[in-house]
Amino acid sequence: MKINPKEKKTLNRNPFNEKLLHRFYLEALYFYEGVQQKNLIPLGLNSQIKHSNLVLVVPEDSRKEGYRPDFTLFFKKYDNEVPVEIKWKASDFNKDNQVSYIKKNKGFLVVFKKDCEIDVPVIQINPKEFQDWIAKRIYNLTGDALSSKDIVDKGANKWIVALRGESSLKNFKKMQGATSQHFWAFKNSKFVTKQIFNLQKNDEMIFLFFKSSQDAMGMSPNKPNREFQILGWSEVRITEPYYICLDGEQASFFEEIRKEKNIIPVANRKWVHFIDFKIEDYKADLSISRKRKSLDFYITESSNQGGALTPIPNNIYDELLSELKTST
Repeated sequence: MKINPKEKKTLNRNPFNEKLLHRFYLEALYFYEGVQQKNLIPLGLNSQIKHSNLVLVVPEDSRKEGYRPDFTLFFKKYDNEVPVEIKWKASDFNKDNQVSYIKKNKGFLVVFKKDCEIDVPVIQINPKEFQDWIAKRIYNLTGDALSSKDIVDKGANKWIVALRGESSLKNFKKMQGATSQHFWAFKNSKFVTKQIFNLQKNDEMIFLFFKSSQDAMGMSPNKPNREFQILGWSEVRITEPYYICLDGEQASFFEEIRKEKNIIPVANRKWVHFIDFKIEDYKADLSISRKRKSLDFYITESSNQGGALTPIPNNIYDELLSELKTST
């Protein structure tokens, strides 16, 4: 019998492409703790290149022409950018331009299997960690996939962004006047990155602009009967759940990115995590007093994190939206 391999129609045993490895490594860098955390960045590159100094992770940095590494890492007290390439195994790292760039810029390679010697530092991750991550994140990952292809037109989550003071409302107005492609940026923090990786296309969000004269700099939690004053609000639907913007007018909208003639280092930037959205409804220049009630935890959490996006239960979201629409 003669067997022709070309006649065999096999089942695809690897439904995951390399982009999923990128997502795994990105979330691992931000959220791993303890022993696992230490195994994500090679030792010996530089005394400042360590997980505790990691400030920002930029996927496929759009500022670069030609080859773009999978990630560029930025660290405190370290001026250079650190490029990272992700592969299933070390032998896949074989393109001359990739190897040359990683070596020249003192970056490193991340793999699940080091099946050959490579002339750059290599981090080998236990494949079981990837499997465990898939198991925990599968619902969110499939939700991302379906919503990104517009297969589902309604997001799975609802959010509130509670912004205290009149300056945030002024910025929101300024943004609307500057472009028809509405956007917002959040402060670079672990809280923000944890939330924003769960944000999906078509999720619903309320921006709530308010004053709270009874609170000091930080809002005291567990005060459901404490009053606050609503200055404005906007109901939006997410069109782009997450991106980083480091150059151009949009990057400088929330903060100066140049000091005299010098560009401020990326590691020193604060407002780098962006989202895009469509405004469904918007009201400003209001003065509505109400008690926190069921909003207590959510507006306190969001406001105390610098106006960070915060998930909110559907029933509380719908109750707030109904109240806002009928009160203005």
